[in-house]
Amino acid sequence: MFVSLRRLFPHALGALIAFVPIAAIQPSAQARLSDDLVRALENALNNNNSAGLNALLEKGPGLNPAGLESRVQMLRQTFGDARWQLSNGPDLKDGRSTLLIKVTGSHQEAGRSFRLEANQKLAVQQNGKKLSSQEIIGQESILRSGKKDLEVSVIAPEEVLTGQRYDFDVVVDEPLKDAVIAGGIVELSKEAIANLRSPEISLGALNGGGIFKTIQAPYKPGSQSWAVLLMHPEGTVSVSRMVRVVSRR
Repeated sequence: MFVSLRRLFPHALGALIAFVPIAAIQPSAQARLSDDLVRALENALNNNNSAGLNALLEKGPGLNPAGLESRVQMLRQTFGDARWQLSNGPDLKDGRSTLLIKVTGSHQEAGRSFRLEANQKLAVQQNGKKLSSQEIIGQESILRSGKKDLEVSVIAPEEVLTGQRYDFDVVVDEPLKDAVIAGGIVELSKEAIANLRSPEISLGALNGGGIFKTIQAPYKPGSQSWAVLLMHPEGTVSVSRMVRVVSRR
């Protein structure tokens, strides 16, 4: 199960980083993201309509239509029933709109079922009837396997200041009783994320029912991404979460 889960984990990341940014967006005055564009993007993704999706995208800061299409197809090769849900989020202080994305899917392998749930929050801009730029400001993916969907809580900030120390905890919600779980956590490099490369995670016995880690944020703005693997007698869970690092709020 561990080998299979590791093989699928980079594709679970791909559910989100199909919209991976290549550069930070410089905010500028733009019309709010239209509901019509949101619905059109959702329909194109769910209908696997490559031409329709490309017609709604314009290459710009953080947005590469060709790269997005490649990652969407890679995701579908593993999670054939993947479904996207898109909705407008609250506007940011700088006037940009936000786009909320949820992806769900499943995969069967060697008699085992793998279930994916991923969420992403983008800061976006619209030019005419096309999405023209984007910046990831929050993302998380959870990949589960086993007898049941083991519920976990990810307790970590979405945003921290440069140099700040913060806690990153992933806790199994159910009481462990006599169960023993193993787990580990590792930081994901930008290269590993961009290339959908499976992380190497060292596992150890966990007596506290989860992973508890205190982290020092870097001294330059950007982001940190973390991958956690938890193995329980009734299920296995992989979690990835991005934490934004900013110089000021």
